Amino acid sequence: MTDFWLMDAPRLLGHPIVRSSQILLVDQIHDILCEEIHAGRWAIGEKLPSMMTMANQCQVSRMPVQQAIEQLGAEGYVRQENRSGIYLESITPKGQPLGVMGIVLHSNPKNERELEHLGYEQMLVHRFMKFAADRNYQTRVVYAAEDQDWSELNRVGAIFDKDVKGIVSLVPFARGDIGGLDEDRIPLVFWCEPDHRSAPCVASDYEMAFYHLTCDLIERGHQQIAPFAWPGYTAELNRTFFRGYRRAIVEAGLPIREDLYDQTLEIGKRDTLACQSFIKEQSDITAYACMFHERGDQVTQALTALGMRIPGQISVACASPDQSALSVGLKMSGVGFSPEKEIEMCFDLLRQQNLSREWSIGTVLLSPFSIKGGTIAAPQSGQVPVAQ
Repeated sequence: MTDFWLMDAPRLLGHPIVRSSQILLVDQIHDILCEEIHAGRWAIGEKLPSMMTMANQCQVSRMPVQQAIEQLGAEGYVRQENRSGIYLESITPKGQPLGVMGIVLHSNPKNERELEHLGYEQMLVHRFMKFAADRNYQTRVVYAAEDQDWSELNRVGAIFDKDVKGIVSLVPFARGDIGGLDEDRIPLVFWCEPDHRSAPCVASDYEMAFYHLTCDLIERGHQQIAPFAWPGYTAELNRTFFRGYRRAIVEAGLPIREDLYDQTLEIGKRDTLACQSFIKEQSDITAYACMFHERGDQVTQALTALGMRIPGQISVACASPDQSALSVGLKMSGVGFSPEKEIEMCFDLLRQQNLSREWSIGTVLLSPFSIKGGTIAAPQSGQVPVAQ
């Protein structure tokens, strides 16, 4: 793994540990240890660091480390001996792997938004590693630096060895005009927000998702719908969601509330009081279309604190809703995406490149799906949504 500086985040064996709602600590620790095992850090029978040592590196309690070790033991990678420690049992408990898949993340988040996005990326890496392991592939994770020669990223020996069968980059960059895939090049796919510089790219159709979400609210009778942006997203991703909202609103001949979109960008991810103050000023709004599930949770908490009934008095929907029950006892309505389908498409494109030795040019957008919850209802006629 390449060396890097990562704000003040703790590191386990050089990998960042991010406290994020996107991924559990135990999953991060498991994935890091699994990758280091595959990379050959320890020989069979060699002793791993103690749980307390790893917990101190991660700046966490012993519990998530113990849970990760127990999971690795159940998978056949390690064994625990009483009063002795943890020992490597096998590098390939499922037999000889079919190969190694590389995955690239950015190394240097500069602010809280980018650090939160790294938590999201690590959640994707966790799902990627599970998908690959189920198909008997190992995964090698690399954090590429800003001064990396990106045009050489997929050249054999630059970052990845020849045993790597394909690379998935979560970081968009200009791939360059390369006609065919030379023998010293590893197949490469981008798994990130669509970017004209990066192809082939796999992503979900976020614009279409928010278009359908907004259409659903309109079909229920809502005419005053406020888009609620998420500061944890990049500016381009927020605008992608907003384009879907605007398209639905224009088609219905309703007022576009871009002024509210701009205001919600300034509301912090954990600033529920600011969220309440914003909502209190919107006496005409009957529905909120939130661009991320944490924003949807924040909005429902703010509405509940203001004494508003969901969905009786006001409706809320969001992208990627968490299907656990909200504090109001309902499940969030909205649109969802499938990282597993995105990963499967990445594997398919890498396989095609490996066979044809040609770059496939373009972006593959996967369709979202509707999630039926209990937070959307028709607006009550003549009712003022928020009491002043």
